[in-house]
Amino acid sequence: PSNNGSQDDPEDGLSDASSALTQLGNEEFPRHFSEREGRLFHAHGGSPYPMPVDGGEQTRLNALHHILFERLNSHYGGPVRDVLAGEPGRHRRVLDLCTGTGTWVMDMASTFTNVRFSGIDIVPIVPRTTPRNIHFEIADATQPLRWPDGTMDFVHARNVSMAVPDYRRTLSEAARVLRRGGLFFSGEILRKVTFDPNYFAGEPTVDAPRAENFYRIINRALAFRGLTNYAEEIAEYVYTSGQFGSVRRESYEIPIGEWSSSSSGRRLGARYRDNLAMFAWNFAPMLKDAGHSDSFIEEIIQGFVDDMGTVRGMVGVYQTVWARRC
Repeated sequence: PSNNGSQDDPEDGLSDASSALTQLGNEEFPRHFSEREGRLFHAHGGSPYPMPVDGGEQTRLNALHHILFERLNSHYGGPVRDVLAGEPGRHRRVLDLCTGTGTWVMDMASTFTNVRFSGIDIVPIVPRTTPRNIHFEIADATQPLRWPDGTMDFVHARNVSMAVPDYRRTLSEAARVLRRGGLFFSGEILRKVTFDPNYFAGEPTVDAPRAENFYRIINRALAFRGLTNYAEEIAEYVYTSGQFGSVRRESYEIPIGEWSSSSSGRRLGARYRDNLAMFAWNFAPMLKDAGHSDSFIEEIIQGFVDDMGTVRGMVGVYQTVWARRC
């Protein structure tokens, strides 16, 4: 999808009206999707991304975006305002990898109105009409990026671990397009059972065995697609790449269910519990592709959903990593 207000940028020699962009007419949209059992999926043959991309999943992704904002009270981590501060004669630029529905870009662009935002994904599920400082395009984040070296001030990569098999390669491309001093940000929700130790020192295999079993099965199926469970290693990847300094890792716990002592925590926990239930059911097609029977899939997913709704003290862990380009 194209930005109706895209314009050339004579100051940095780069144009969001570049012929390298994919400009889609309405008749071209269907070729980017495939349908299986009433669900829409991407039709990009080279991508291992397993989730549907239809309206139900888009609703879940948008809800998760708002859950993360409420938990962090921010759309970003690190010195974003400093990095995106105005500079005479130059536009600041941001690239969002695996942009999905584009909600993060839309919200950020409404705050940083003088910054140019680009979002890439393999499916066109972003808004068709955007502000002048936003451009979305169809591109694969696992492939070389089209931008020249040192183009971007900020590269954002949130929840990409189910789309990017070789994170080090994608990180290297992010480093290449970042200017010196530019910012890289990663945010991933860990795919495992975790308890809030201040509430309940639970043991996953004992206290939430069905949730633990669900994660074991989906992580194995994802690994078969080349998507290993590397989220907790991203900080090490960034540090050992030799291309970044000031590496910071932070973890944010999100309550699952209504066990929190605060009313805001209970509301957030209820929303996140429901979001996780949608997340789990959207794995059903992948599990079927992996050879599991319908009855097995229903048992595994329903067990996960039941544990999420009844086991108190569980949390999701959103782990962020940010670093400055050397």
